[in-house]
Amino acid sequence: VRCVLETGCINVNVERGDRVALVGPNGTGKSTLMRMLSGVERPDSGQRMEGHNVITQYFAQDEATRLNDSLSVYETLASGSPVDMVPGIRNILGGFLFTEDDVYKRVKVLSGGERTRLAVARMLLKPSNTLLLDEPTNHLDIDSTNVLLDALSDYGGTLIFVSHDRYFVDQLATKIIEIGDGNTSTYPGTYEDFRWSKEQNNQTKQRQSTIVPKKPPKHTATISEVSTSTTAAEHKRRQVENRRRQKRIDTLRSRISDLEKRIATREEAVRALEVEMSTPDFYSDQKAAEQATKRHQTLMWEVGDLMNQWEALEQEMSLKESSL
Repeated sequence: VRCVLETGCINVNVERGDRVALVGPNGTGKSTLMRMLSGVERPDSGQRMEGHNVITQYFAQDEATRLNDSLSVYETLASGSPVDMVPGIRNILGGFLFTEDDVYKRVKVLSGGERTRLAVARMLLKPSNTLLLDEPTNHLDIDSTNVLLDALSDYGGTLIFVSHDRYFVDQLATKIIEIGDGNTSTYPGTYEDFRWSKEQNNQTKQRQSTIVPKKPPKHTATISEVSTSTTAAEHKRRQVENRRRQKRIDTLRSRISDLEKRIATREEAVRALEVEMSTPDFYSDQKAAEQATKRHQTLMWEVGDLMNQWEALEQEMSLKESSL
């Protein structure tokens, strides 16, 4: 698939059976790309080319808000399911943690996590061989996330997804596509493999940047003069490098402390929003619910980005300290 985003032109190749996680900072076009892949949004130029017999289901970020509030949990699945799947709906709902009288609840009284689970279950009941999932773990607790992981692990088709949940990505992805500055980089393997590869590349660049080019001698010197001069120059160079490293470490400590404060502030805001979203009447005001959902999504991505920065700085500081 070739798509043109606001940040530039990218090329993405997805093969049958891939489980692809799209990663990258906020604003790089991940959700835009997902909408283009699903056909919901047309690219400014370029083409969207589907393979033969591809049947796609798209789970948007606001999928949970699109459920019909007047239906019950059971009716929501029954109304959009193939006829042959209807007898098994109770079992399917049980697998998504809707048990006993839960199936008779009206959608309007469900919490954010319950709505998300129901929306995912509804999507999985529809025939498909390719799933596009944009933040499917929003509002899900650990148990619900594990239920979703089990369902997707058993899915026999192709998965393309965006998620801020690192555990979810690492458990599910078999390929990582990093998006940034209008370009893409593909990493085969898990999210852990992707992080390791990034760290190795960063370390290689750091080593290359510390290489000092040799200067030709200005005059012919004796062996003792050269040896003394080299030793003194090397000692001075090491002193300068150590001072630079120490200064960098102090700067890193300050930045890490600042990041930890920013992460704590956003996590507190996330918890406050999730308490609000868990109330039964949260979706009674559709507009307010959508705004709160978008705010929650933004905060989660900010936390994820800040955590990435924090880990990178911790890694860099560890390397600097070990070299002193």
